[in-house]
Amino acid sequence: MLSASRIVFALSLLALQVSANCMHGTYMSRRAEGEVKVSNFGYSGTIGPLNWASIDSANSQCAMSKVQSPIVIDSSVPFATEAPKISFKNVEEAEFENLGSTIEVIADGTTNFAGKDFTLKQFHFHTPSEHRINDEYFPLEIHMVHEAADKSIAVLALPFQLTEDGSTTQLLTNVIKNITDIAEPGTVTKTGPLDFGVITETLQTKKLFQYTGSLTTPPCAEGLTFLVLSEPLPIDVKTFNTIKKTIKFNARYSQNKLGDRNLLDIAAEQAAKDGNISNAQCSFAQQPAANKAQSDLNKVMQACTTLCEAAHPMSRAIMEAKHVAKNMKRHHH
Repeated sequence: MLSASRIVFALSLLALQVSANCMHGTYMSRRAEGEVKVSNFGYSGTIGPLNWASIDSANSQCAMSKVQSPIVIDSSVPFATEAPKISFKNVEEAEFENLGSTIEVIADGTTNFAGKDFTLKQFHFHTPSEHRINDEYFPLEIHMVHEAADKSIAVLALPFQLTEDGSTTQLLTNVIKNITDIAEPGTVTKTGPLDFGVITETLQTKKLFQYTGSLTTPPCAEGLTFLVLSEPLPIDVKTFNTIKKTIKFNARYSQNKLGDRNLLDIAAEQAAKDGNISNAQCSFAQQPAANKAQSDLNKVMQACTTLCEAAHPMSRAIMEAKHVAKNMKRHHH
């Protein structure tokens, strides 16, 4: 029979899933010119990937979801059966921001894939690469993040390889023209002229791996379409080192195979066995005690009720979940 704490945990995940449906896509909203919100997560210590789920209750999928990115791309991941149709807008300059967790360029354009139009919102950088191809990592990866009218998300992922002859991708050289202006998180500057011609041609003519995964950053939401370029683009050492000096390190570790248990969930279960710790305590976003889980659950329920109750078709389920959770708490005490 399930313990009270395990049922509370399950109910909290239900509430989080409902809340995610209500709030999905809001982080993609355009910011005001020059406004940069610094990320509350990072890649080291207690704000790193192992602890993302405890930073915010909305991040539960980082620790529990079975469909997480990035992954190691192997023969089990198919190539896309069609090429995307891409139209990126060349500009004289674009806003270039340091979010603390990455550096990001606000860009415009469209990509049509599988009969759906996606609007380019931004592209950002990861070093080293997040995806590995046949276990090989690359020094840099760009994610070009798109959103459709129905709020679904598609990401074009471009790995880059260091060259021995000094050849490079000119787009990167122009992006980082003023990168010294954004050495600190929360700062903003402008890129140089951006011509997406080479990138567009490459993405439309080279093979792309396709899979359905998740955001590689909190809240780790599922359902993203990833199109990963199978052949890396060139980058020279000087350009790479300039980018790396600002970003430092910002790659999430490779996740389990798609559909298999979350690695953190597996680790939590093993820790419970080895240390005789309550599995609910260990699994629920790595919180130290069941009362902290209950406290977070109450906050989630309140937030979800406020945001979703009036319009969301799951409002009745939320209220029922609150009622059951309250009764279970009384029974537990």
